[in-house]
Amino acid sequence: MRIVFYKSKLCPRCFIAKKHLLDVCSRNPHLQVEEVELLTSPLRTWRDGIKMVPALKIGTTVLSGLYLSREAITDFVEQMIGKKQ
Repeated sequence: MRIVFYKSKLCPRCFIAKKHLLDVCSRNPHLQVEEVELLTSPLRTWRDGIKMVPALKIGTTVLSGLYLSREAITDFVEQMIGKKQ
């Protein structure tokens, strides 16, 4: 399953969210993460409907917020895995 991670180099919350996301993915080897940098890909980010970073997108479902906790990321990924099965 592919997870698109929208982030900014200038965002300290994105750094924390990435750490949590990579931890979740290390326990699920079938997950693939694609990173999209807001500063270098603003048009793609906008077209994908992302209004704030950090954000995760699986299929058409988006999780975003000022702070994405490990629990929120884990719950989102597990919920999306359950939908795929």
